[in-house]
Amino acid sequence: MGGGIEGIITASVTATYNYTWQSSHTETSSFTVTVKPGEVGWISRAQVMQQISGTWQTHYDDPKWGHYYWFVPDTVTGPAPNGRDGKHSAVVVKSRSMTADEKKLRAGGSTRNKVFVRSS
Repeated sequence: MGGGIEGIITASVTATYNYTWQSSHTETSSFTVTVKPGEVGWISRAQVMQQISGTWQTHYDDPKWGHYYWFVPDTVTGPAPNGRDGKHSAVVVKSRSMTADEKKLRAGGSTRNKVFVRSS
């Protein structure tokens, strides 16, 4: 007879490491576009972008295709803070003459403080 406790006590250890990447940034800029009567104007901004590479992990409560965990290497592109790596967002300030259709819209009534979108 042995004095072991094998089969009576079962020990299990699970270690999990999680890392959440999160970023928040607010930027304020002021630009002015001068729009003369009979013109339209706009300000456009092209955001600085960054690429992040890694292995994404998904976990299913029930197995999918025989697995609970799936690991997928991927690269995603998302916004980056302005000035990152010496790169800055591009800002374009423009105006142009109204088209005939835009003039017709304006002639139909008051358009003060209204935004018009021209579809292509």
